[in-house]
Amino acid sequence: QTDFFVVMYRANDWQAARAADGSRYWYSAGLNKFSWAIPEELKTQADKNREAGQWVWMPHPEHGFVPAKKDRSGFTAENGQTLYLKNGSEKPSPLNWLNLTNSENDLVMLENVNPAVILFHIKQRYHTNQIYSYVGPILISCNPYKLLPLYTPAILNDYIKRDNRFLEPHVYAVANQSFRDLVGHGCSQSIVISGESGAGKTECTKQALQFLAEVAESDENIEQMILMANPVLEAFGNAKTVRNNNSSRFGKYLEVFFDQRNCIAGAKTTNYLLEKSRVCFQASGERNYHVFYQLVTGADAEMRRWFRLRDVRNYHYLNQSGCDKVAGVPDKRLFQEELLPSMRQLQFGEDEINSIFRIVAGILLLGNVNFQNTGERKCKVKDSRPVADAASLLEVDSKSLNEVVTKTKLKVIGQAPIVVGLSADQATFARDALAKFTYEKLFDWLVIKVNKVVAPQGQCKHSIGILDIFGFEIFKVNSYEQLCINFTNEKLQQFFNFHTFKQEEKCYREEGINFTKVPYIDNQPVLDLIEQRQKGILPMVDEELIVPKGSDKSLIKKLHDKHGKNKYYKEERKKRLELFTVMHYAGEVTYDSRGFLEKDRDKLNDEAYELLSKSTCKFLAKMFPKNMKRNKQAKKNTLGYRFTRQLNTLMKTLHSTEPHYIRCIKPNPNKSPLQFCGKMSYDQLRNSGVFEAVKIRKAGYPFRYSHKEFFYRFGCTMPEKKGRWGTNYIGNCQTLIRNFGLDTKKIQIGRSKVLYRAPEHRIMEAQRQIAVERIVRYLQRVTRGFLARCLYRRMKAILPVLERALKSRNVETLKAALAKADTVGFEMKATADARWMLHVFEEEERVEKVLQVLIHENPEEVFGELADTLEKCDEIKYNSQIVQEARKLFVEARRIRDEIDADGQKAIESLEVKKLKNVLDRANALKFPHRSPVIERIIELLYKTSKDQFVKMQLKASVKLGNKERVIATTIKLKEISLARTADLFAFRHCKIMIDPEAWAGKKFICFDRKALAQSMRRHTMTPIHAPLTNQWNDPTLKPQAKIIFKNILGYMGDRRYQPGQELLLAQEILASCVQQRELRTETYLQLMKQLTGNMNPESQRKGWDLMLLCTSTFPPTPFVENYIEVFIRQKAPKKMMNKLISTMHHSMYDLKEGGSLSVPSPGDMDKILSGAIRRQSICHGYNTAIAELDEIKKVGIKDVEGAVMLGGAKQHPESKRTTARVPTSSAAAKPSRPKPKPRPKPRNDLPPNWRKAIDPDSGDPYYYNVATKETTWDKPNE
Repeated sequence: QTDFFVVMYRANDWQAARAADGSRYWYSAGLNKFSWAIPEELKTQADKNREAGQWVWMPHPEHGFVPAKKDRSGFTAENGQTLYLKNGSEKPSPLNWLNLTNSENDLVMLENVNPAVILFHIKQRYHTNQIYSYVGPILISCNPYKLLPLYTPAILNDYIKRDNRFLEPHVYAVANQSFRDLVGHGCSQSIVISGESGAGKTECTKQALQFLAEVAESDENIEQMILMANPVLEAFGNAKTVRNNNSSRFGKYLEVFFDQRNCIAGAKTTNYLLEKSRVCFQASGERNYHVFYQLVTGADAEMRRWFRLRDVRNYHYLNQSGCDKVAGVPDKRLFQEELLPSMRQLQFGEDEINSIFRIVAGILLLGNVNFQNTGERKCKVKDSRPVADAASLLEVDSKSLNEVVTKTKLKVIGQAPIVVGLSADQATFARDALAKFTYEKLFDWLVIKVNKVVAPQGQCKHSIGILDIFGFEIFKVNSYEQLCINFTNEKLQQFFNFHTFKQEEKCYREEGINFTKVPYIDNQPVLDLIEQRQKGILPMVDEELIVPKGSDKSLIKKLHDKHGKNKYYKEERKKRLELFTVMHYAGEVTYDSRGFLEKDRDKLNDEAYELLSKSTCKFLAKMFPKNMKRNKQAKKNTLGYRFTRQLNTLMKTLHSTEPHYIRCIKPNPNKSPLQFCGKMSYDQLRNSGVFEAVKIRKAGYPFRYSHKEFFYRFGCTMPEKKGRWGTNYIGNCQTLIRNFGLDTKKIQIGRSKVLYRAPEHRIMEAQRQIAVERIVRYLQRVTRGFLARCLYRRMKAILPVLERALKSRNVETLKAALAKADTVGFEMKATADARWMLHVFEEEERVEKVLQVLIHENPEEVFGELADTLEKCDEIKYNSQIVQEARKLFVEARRIRDEIDADGQKAIESLEVKKLKNVLDRANALKFPHRSPVIERIIELLYKTSKDQFVKMQLKASVKLGNKERVIATTIKLKEISLARTADLFAFRHCKIMIDPEAWAGKKFICFDRKALAQSMRRHTMTPIHAPLTNQWNDPTLKPQAKIIFKNILGYMGDRRYQPGQELLLAQEILASCVQQRELRTETYLQLMKQLTGNMNPESQRKGWDLMLLCTSTFPPTPFVENYIEVFIRQKAPKKMMNKLISTMHHSMYDLKEGGSLSVPSPGDMDKILSGAIRRQSICHGYNTAIAELDEIKKVGIKDVEGAVMLGGAKQHPESKRTTARVPTSSAAAKPSRPKPKPRPKPRNDLPPNWRKAIDPDSGDPYYYNVATKETTWDKPNE
């Protein structure tokens, strides 16, 4: 029976745990076993039934692969569908259910990994908004087609930390690794981002750059200038396509340079192959470049008049495709809030900005110039108005422009040029060429301008390059542009092959280990087909340009003759003679050779060039210099030659760096969120070489350590050999491998490294994790025990000292004992008791002395002091004989005052003036004027409260009727009146809870101008703060979160660029933090006040007040700052928003006091709050005061204020002319001279009738007053 229970215990003590890399495993201490899969003892019957049988991954035309069970008829999928293998198909891969239940961030870590498993896990992660996955060294990024909270300052801050093992895959992780490799390895890095159009390459580029700007920010804020270039280049270089709403129509290599401190020093952008044909033509459902729509919709009235702007539908270059708007893309706001501010931040002069948009508007008007034939090879302009307007904007002669687009000059050697007319079609082509080349020159100028602004100011040894370039393009009609684009991707694929495959094999050869060479597709023959000198397609196109009578037809014939037998080239004579097909790495692409020569020539005719060079617009004329040599070396001026040279330079640069890869995947063709087309995604993964990379990683040895590193990492699994290891690290490694029970043939020990695969890695890491946990627990137990014993000895030694001091009842002895007890390091109960007894001893001595004097005085005259002393006796539980005597005297004096207080409380509740005056007179008639809180309240109501205040306080009687809203309204009104008088005390600059500016500046570790930094603490800045603004933190761990909130504020107000369109997400993160953590509310309000002080940007101000409105609508300010905030709003807020801000703040304050709870509004609710759809009526709405009652109270107060009692209880002194309710003081101006020492008070029957004696509470001196005549004097009255 005992054995049975032992077996049951061992079978059921499996526990789930995590390895160091985050992998999940199960461990049984009783059985001393571990498992990566769910142990059989823990499986349910449903699990066992599901896994029974032979399961495989079957190809599927829609999903790519699906799990299927083999049966007699074929293969049956989980949904019951029967699937069959096609003839000649490969054998399906076996399905391991462990691969489906255990997800990994790095998919190479999965058991029996294959394309189907990779696709399955990418799909599962995508449906849970995990758009990033690792496949070995490659980051896979799936476009989510929606905004996700993945790029907030809080998340960015997480990836800045060194230990990212447990963080999800992210573009930030790749950027972080590239930066750390740059610092650690001392060499330049590159991030190669590739994928189809619409896969999200541009967004990955922006987020990688955002991370580098944050982690390596400079003192000069150059990184923000680099980020500012994005809106400019995107506006002029991006457009909506059928695949992507923000597709980059040019290639870009952004090189970020770093100085010796590893801070960003500058950047350089190189652009490739701008799609200038888009300026003149867009396919259905696509748009022209963003800047055209932004200018037309966002220009103000003055710009519209200057540039002759009209509606989008009135421009031929914008209305051809039937698409002029994009859902979720506010062209007007982007123009006014991003493009124009960015250009100004990048030091674009106003003249330059005007010239740029003048040219853009002129290009639009060129598109409206239409032609009609007037004869053979002759045409004329239909309407001269567009020509004149375009010429005016481009500042060229209108007649000359007309001739340039309707005529041309033929040049014959030895003869004068011959003017030849153009047909309407030819004139349209000339018009479009003029527009395209002008736009291309403008874009090149913008890139040069940006490069000048952000250029590094000194020598920079290293850089991180980010390559964002067009992906493979396969359209119905593929022309010369697609050939260049696909050629670029072939080059990049070769670069990927070199580093992913060849470098891997090189490592194995250097280590001298056995490995199976994995075949992969080498695309060098395709590159030779395209670029080989004299034989390649691009060189042959260049050659055809200089051949007499060269044409597209002669070109295609030569291509067929030269490459007809090349297996990577295929003639398409059966379809059309002008077509040819290239077998690219990503698939077959058929090209149409028509137009190849003209597109490769890429040259504006001489007449048009000369016209633009003579423009009176100096900005435009500089783009077309007159002395440029345009006709020589025609072969080297072709688009193909220039592009090939540019591309080879790029590849040379990339080969000099350590690359990091991001493969962007377009999950569906509809740009729909959460829709994942398996087959489409599988094709992209296959074409990008990801599966080949997996093959070599799995066939090879992806995990590797040096001999020494391997020994130090896994030596802890054999603690019994501690101290007996030798220095033969290879032998030590072999011993460890045998101890793991692993086959030494599966773990390769090379010349300098130990290499192994995922299964061995999991086993060794799990056993190491178990060993480390065991050691850590042991060390914790020993350390804690040692510290506890040391503490116990110190506590035990101090106890006798405290006991002796307590028995002595000597104050000095007890203080010395407590000083020693403070060195123990722990507050014992005995120490706390001794500290209390010290207080008791000191108070006993004091009250004894005080009471010995007071019991001999008249209790009416010393009533207040007697009450305070007896209250202290009750506190320390002291009840000596003298205390008992004093208590008897006090009780008798207290009885009369209790009766007055009871009547006073009733008078306050009714707020009747006569009753209040009667109670006050009775209190003042006592020898020692009664000054309880009730009487003080009556004095305040009658003589210190203004008319408005008294009326509002009178309304508190409505509390008895349950009218809570009116009580709150009066409270708010009181506060408003008070703040109107004391506004300067609560000015933002006087906020006491904030850190001293100089101390705040001193918290920054490295700063070159602390004075300027200190001055910026309470005013608008555009850089993150280095420390919170407040100095009261109960939870110091919230300080980093306070800095993240400030970054969110910068992002929301547009002062710092994060992902466009996520303003509400940033605001929601701020509100959520403040709702959860009360301490962050004060910090958030102060940060907003700082950013709204001295802010010269109207748009930033507007957003700041919007964010203030969201905050006041969501959570109340803390009592520390609520007055400062209300004063700030009343003084600084726009008039239209002030009442709304005050009202929402009052609601949030009093709703919470009335038992309400806080919640974070959704983005939809926030939109409603900002738009005014959600309105909260003012709490004071409808408040009305009875005018007649108000006037009556005011008259009573004015009539009686002259004879009002002093706040200290005496009537007004004869010498004083003041009418305020204050008591006489001991100052020379207020008191008459009197003999000293003070006369001792005598019994009350020694005074004349109606005279009373009282004590001045400020000076302690006696004075006398007459209750009948109200006369007051310092001297004793005569008979």
